[in-house]
Amino acid sequence: MGGAPLSLLYLIEQLDRTRYEPEVLFIGNPSDEVAAYARRGIPFRVRSDITSYPHAENARLTLRSLRPWEVVTRPFQILPSANRMREELMARPVDLVHINTSVLLPAGLGASRAGVPVVWHVREPLYRGAFGLRRALVRGIIDRCSSAIVAISNADAARLIQGPKVHVVYNFVNFEVFNREIDSMQVRESLGIDSRSRIILMLGGLVESKGADVFVRAASLATKQDPALVFLIAGVPPGGQSPSWIKRTARRAIESIGAVPSMERRVRSLIQAHRLEKVVRFLGMRSDVPQLLAAADVLVWPATVPHFARPVIEAGAMARPVIASDFAASRETVTDGETGFLVTPRDPGALAEAIARVFSDTQAARRMGEAGYRLAQERYDARRGAAAVMAIYDRVLAG
Repeated sequence: MGGAPLSLLYLIEQLDRTRYEPEVLFIGNPSDEVAAYARRGIPFRVRSDITSYPHAENARLTLRSLRPWEVVTRPFQILPSANRMREELMARPVDLVHINTSVLLPAGLGASRAGVPVVWHVREPLYRGAFGLRRALVRGIIDRCSSAIVAISNADAARLIQGPKVHVVYNFVNFEVFNREIDSMQVRESLGIDSRSRIILMLGGLVESKGADVFVRAASLATKQDPALVFLIAGVPPGGQSPSWIKRTARRAIESIGAVPSMERRVRSLIQAHRLEKVVRFLGMRSDVPQLLAAADVLVWPATVPHFARPVIEAGAMARPVIASDFAASRETVTDGETGFLVTPRDPGALAEAIARVFSDTQAARRMGEAGYRLAQERYDARRGAAAVMAIYDRVLAG
């Protein structure tokens, strides 16, 4: 499950049900997150006829994609989708709408047109784009339609129209789920990894912005110095393709000529070229992230574009040191040299060097993990984060 629906789930679990009764409206074509909400008994509906409009650093419309025409077609879908959202809210009135991410532009417009107070959660840095026009449009709509705006970092808040309605509430974790006392050996045994091996974990899979190719290049360098290292990649796995042979063939052809970037193709080529088949392992989509972090010695976040990294704060909750790409947002979650290391983005040599530094001094690594745990307790505890959001709800409804 992606970071936005997971973060919303943590918020809903902490809501004071004597004051707030949540309902979730999934738009577009949701997948695994629907089942996760259903298992917890959270009421939900699905509207596949309401679209999104992504314009963030790590998720945006671009001509270098498998659907380049959406750069032109998506803007024409905004107003019809906004009208459908308005009709939805007129038919099923609510007291407040929580827009869970900046890409839900049509839903935010529709809620505002329905006259419902809107709290807009911005979970990604808005992309500037050509001449800054699209970002100006997006943040203008967010500002006009919102009674309050919640950004998950100061870096994200800085890209919004500044004013008293903008608040910063960091993403949070449930310490009952991310329990540092989880037995690490159970996961190691299930993966066939002995206690002598050193595990470097990456969460994010083969999503283009997550930097799996940088991670694999660093693995080829680091294992030359330490053959006991094992590199695990959890998340979107290789082979996640359309069941249609025609679509698969067309996609491979487009990717092979470089018209569309292919993280999977780059990573597979690197693994083959450096003979890393036994060093780098893909775990696929997982529901046991706390257990994976318990088994890991260090969490690596090698992202190539800036955005708030949920894996970093989850590693802190599990008292694991972190190595992360050095962006403005990651400087808010990683204290360089204290809770982990910040490295130059897209630099596998710097990443490999940081990995070597972690394992060269196990006592220092342990201290980093403890410092990250203290920071997570102070800043990312689910109860505190949810209380801050509910206080914003209270102010909006009182107004």
